[in-house]
Amino acid sequence: MEKDMEYYIQVSGRIMKDNLDKRKSLTKKICDWYLDQDKEDICLIASGSSLNAAYAARPFLLKYSKFDISVLSTVEYLDVYREREKNRFTILISQSGCSTNIIEIMRGLNKEHQPFVLLTGNENGSASRYTDHLVEYGVGNETIDYVTLGYSTLIEFLMLMILEIGFQKREISDQEYETAVSQIRNACEMQELCLMQAKELVQKRYQDLLCMGKAILVGDGANLATVREGALKFQETLKVPTVYYESEEFIHGPDMQLTPDYSVFFIDCGKTSDRLYDIYKATLLITEHCYMITDQVHDKRDGQIWIPCRLPAEITPLYTAALFQYIAAHVTKEKNNFTCHPLFSRMEQAVSPKTEDYDRIMKEKLERSRREENG
Repeated sequence: MEKDMEYYIQVSGRIMKDNLDKRKSLTKKICDWYLDQDKEDICLIASGSSLNAAYAARPFLLKYSKFDISVLSTVEYLDVYREREKNRFTILISQSGCSTNIIEIMRGLNKEHQPFVLLTGNENGSASRYTDHLVEYGVGNETIDYVTLGYSTLIEFLMLMILEIGFQKREISDQEYETAVSQIRNACEMQELCLMQAKELVQKRYQDLLCMGKAILVGDGANLATVREGALKFQETLKVPTVYYESEEFIHGPDMQLTPDYSVFFIDCGKTSDRLYDIYKATLLITEHCYMITDQVHDKRDGQIWIPCRLPAEITPLYTAALFQYIAAHVTKEKNNFTCHPLFSRMEQAVSPKTEDYDRIMKEKLERSRREENG
């Protein structure tokens, strides 16, 4: 199978299970660094899909820690919260290892002699020159620009990291630890099931999805980050204007723009009431282009993905992104729509988010991946 977006979505469940099995060795370096210093609170700094993954993981991190964990975009950190975060254990995240904004922060922290850790999917990226504390978080050789595997494995890595820290500090009991590990394993299985159903849904609603022109994505709690990531994927691949909301925010004004040509997606997993499902049914009164991932037993309708496993809400982001990832990957490929407008190259040259050597580094990463496959 060609190593495109679909490939990396397809292998995500398996790789997350592999990472779960080797969780202690995978997280050892970062856990040791954390436990060796006197800072307790953690600050996660990222952008793009990495930021969305950190947001998605945060409810789980807070549940299994006795300290505070902040998640900041690079702009928030640099422009607003820099001084406040100085006494936290700082983790910077760049899957490519070539993010110019992350490198700017690294330079500043080095100048101030402030310690930090870099989480990355590319140990040979440009950012590796600015730190001795680098961790590859288990994504391996994802060699495309549109992050999918890296998003899911990053969420899982952060969850596993906080479990290992809590377990080693004896703040998490043996039973709590084993229960959380079992739930993560179940979520890996649900990722594969969600992907299988996403493929079926795309075939059933193929024409609707090919013609999708405007989209709204709705999710709550940890899955607000999932719909944020889904909106990013739809915009960068399908080039479809997409916004995301919490369920109650959606019906407090944004729903007034709805017309029958809108596509609206809902995540109804880990919920304790029928409120979001009621909002979904009300939206159907305006547009039939409604889709839902749910783990509740409702009146099943066309356009739904049903997850037969009720997991805590903070676990569900490990699988709920699969629908948006697959639609972005498959429909964009079917429409041959990955290419941006010709003028986009001018904008990218003027304000590139990646270092100048990014193309060379990614080419070398692809070549290493091929060599590893060929033995």
